[in-house]
Amino acid sequence: SKKVFPKEIEMRQLSVLLLFSVCVVLASSTTWKVLDNYPVEDDHAFTFMIGLEPQNLDTLDSLFWQVSNPKSPFYGRFLSNEQIADLVSLPTRDIAKVKNFLTQETAKACEVEIEMSIHNDFIFVNTCAAKARFLFPGLKLSVYQSEEDGHKFLRSSVLVDVTENKTLLGVPADLHQYIRGIHDVTDLPLIMTGRGNSGSSSAVNPQQPWLNSDKELTVATMVEKFGIDFSILEKSALTADNGQVRAGVIEFYQNAFSAQELAKFQKKYGVPSNPVKKVIGYQNTFNYNSEASLDVQTLTSIAQGVEVWDFVQGFHLNFLLAVDTIMKTPGAPHVYSCSYGLPEVQFGQGNIDAVNTSMMKFGLAGYTMFFSAGDVGPVLNQYNCGIFNAEFPASSPYVVSVGGTSINKTTNIEGAWIHSSGGFSTINKQPAFQASAVESYLSEAKLPSNPNGQKYNTSLRAYPDVSAFGAFEPVLNNGSYAQAGGTSGACPQFAAVVALINVYRYQNGLGPLGPLNQALYQLENGVGFDVTEGQSYATSRFGCQGYLPGFEAAKGWDPVTGIGSPRWDTLLNSLGSLETKFHKSS
Repeated sequence: SKKVFPKEIEMRQLSVLLLFSVCVVLASSTTWKVLDNYPVEDDHAFTFMIGLEPQNLDTLDSLFWQVSNPKSPFYGRFLSNEQIADLVSLPTRDIAKVKNFLTQETAKACEVEIEMSIHNDFIFVNTCAAKARFLFPGLKLSVYQSEEDGHKFLRSSVLVDVTENKTLLGVPADLHQYIRGIHDVTDLPLIMTGRGNSGSSSAVNPQQPWLNSDKELTVATMVEKFGIDFSILEKSALTADNGQVRAGVIEFYQNAFSAQELAKFQKKYGVPSNPVKKVIGYQNTFNYNSEASLDVQTLTSIAQGVEVWDFVQGFHLNFLLAVDTIMKTPGAPHVYSCSYGLPEVQFGQGNIDAVNTSMMKFGLAGYTMFFSAGDVGPVLNQYNCGIFNAEFPASSPYVVSVGGTSINKTTNIEGAWIHSSGGFSTINKQPAFQASAVESYLSEAKLPSNPNGQKYNTSLRAYPDVSAFGAFEPVLNNGSYAQAGGTSGACPQFAAVVALINVYRYQNGLGPLGPLNQALYQLENGVGFDVTEGQSYATSRFGCQGYLPGFEAAKGWDPVTGIGSPRWDTLLNSLGSLETKFHKSS
């Protein structure tokens, strides 16, 4: 059998090495060192992904915006996986050429396992170092070790963007036209370390009224603030065997929650029993994780009665594999909360393009994806302190990005949470539906002017889109109750509200909402509560001066709270009866 590094577990799922547990969302990436004295033997396991050149990307993009635009005649006309595959995949004969290249015989016997993605635009490869060296004659493998946790990974000694590595690796020239990029070979694993700031931090300004609270934010408080009326939802709809009435969370690093603690949490806060119904993937149950606990406790307790599934990935932030796994799973939920991400600069253009394409396909199939915006205020750039970076995938135009709010302890008014990340992408284009909202903000707001002279491009994708409570959220983890802080909790809150609306739509014969961004910005009455007070602060990171004033909340859209926090009745009145057609049975 192939060798694996100490602490690593060889997987049954192709292209994933299930690794360690990390604490929470949107912290800094790990740093690496090369172990020159660590030999890479021929039988070491090696996994990677071949991204095939997607076809008809302009059509894919156009269709995404049409099916997500309530003003379009194609609104809600979602595609099946077969239709998406027909649109984006290479001809079968061209895919066969790449597969034949990967499976060709070598002098040294080595098992090669390949698996196609649901839309035939990725090939997941599980093999050994000897085979990788044969396939890629330009590849010199090195062992990289995380300086934070000691885990080891095989990667190329020369690191370049995934779209620029075909020539470097020695891929035959006649195959270049079929390959968009080779992932997990010349790019380092995307791993988060540490955690963002908590809602109880006093590092910025102890006089900030949104910094501290005298009382815990309970489940009942959140349900009341959101104005959710569970009585109008029919049990037959809540229990239907259909993905539209289900919701899901996406976890990485084997992050695990405790089913027993989930039951205790729900009992403590008076929530009807709502256990997670399915866990897809492997969890590290030796140490329950606060991120996973917060995600499932929040989603199951606000989306009461909704069936919740937990999709668990390993290795690193492999969003491509996560989405592919969901879309291959029969009956999978149609609303998702994901509280993971890193600064755009960590991903590189090739990975960002691939994830954006994946999110387009996800939306075209009728799924709704929420990502937490981050917990560090405006994101400082580790390579250039003079630039505000952005968190990704929260900055993708094809997802709904969720910022954080907090209750003013004096006035009881909901204002901007000071650590909520937001601002402007450095890579992604600004979608047309955002233009007027951003222009309105720029014409009225006082923009940050800091000692580092941080710059940002206001013509690019603006985020977050919406917000929910980001401070003093209750969580039970490893036997202890705590008040957590972060958009990690805000994200499943908003997802829960939308999941309940999907249930209402189902019982009234309507399809799922699917990708929501355009629809939310078009709502005449907004999403519920327009947050107009407070501001964010940039947290000190990467040696850059921190604790600097960020963006201010304002009427309409702003780069801290988006277009506001949810109110059930407002959203139900606006979204509950939108006509959509759905081309799948579950």
